[in-house]
This record gives sequence, C-alpha cells and structure tokens, in this order.
Amino acid sequence: MEPQKNYLAHKKQKKKSAVKVVWIILLLAIVFIIIVVKFALSGDNDINTMFSGMPSSNEVYSVAKQFVLPTLKGSGASFSEDGYEYGKKADSVFIIRSVVNTKTRGGDLLKTNFEITLKYKGGAVADESSWEVLNLNED
Repeated sequence: MEPQKNYLAHKKQKKKSAVKVVWIILLLAIVFIIIVVKFALSGDNDINTMFSGMPSSNEVYSVAKQFVLPTLKGSGASFSEDGYEYGKKADSVFIIRSVVNTKTRGGDLLKTNFEITLKYKGGAVADESSWEVLNLNED
C-alpha cells in the first residue's frame, strides 16, 4: 500500500502544478488580448504612443497643420516638414511653431509664421475631435 499512497500524492501534486500553469497561461492570454484591443481601438500605428499615451512631435505637427490650413489666406499651402519647433507645456498641452508658404491670387509667395497651442483630449491621435485648439497665432 505504501507505493500506492506515494503515487497518489505525487499525482495530486502534479495536478496542482498543472492547474497553476493553466492559470498563468490564461492570465498572459488576457493581458495579450487587452494590449491588442487597446492598440486596435486607439487608431494609432505607433507602439510607443500606445504605451506612453502621448502623441509624438510628428503627430502633433500633423494635427496642427490640419487646424492651421483652413485659416490661411491664399492657396497651395506648403508646410515646412522639418522646420518646426515643438514644445510640451503641461500635461497633454503642446505648442508647435512653424512656417507655411501659400500663393496669393496674383501668384506672389506669402510666408506665414504660426504658433498653435493644442490640448490632447485622448483617443485617436489623427482624429481632430481628440484635440482642442487653445491658441492660434499667425503673422
């Protein structure tokens, strides 16, 4: 009888270990699913943004251009792609300074300096409804 008891105790111990492993795998699967769902719902394709929660300087500049474009005088707006200044003022508040060139009706080139202050409200970075314009200066 002694070997039978030893065998049953060993089997019971193995079962406990197997149950622990199953729980760990399930927990890891749930964490993985949460990360995938968050990434899918964010509408963002930058893994770093997903974990930090804040948009990059390039993303903020892209959104800033969307807000500045309708306010410009002239047509054929050409934004400087590498000549912008980026700053973070407070939690989720960003400042962009840059230059945009447009053409007047007479064909003259019009250079406009702008500074825009944006507040990120969360959500998809590229969506304008995720942002609030706090200030926009053009000269």
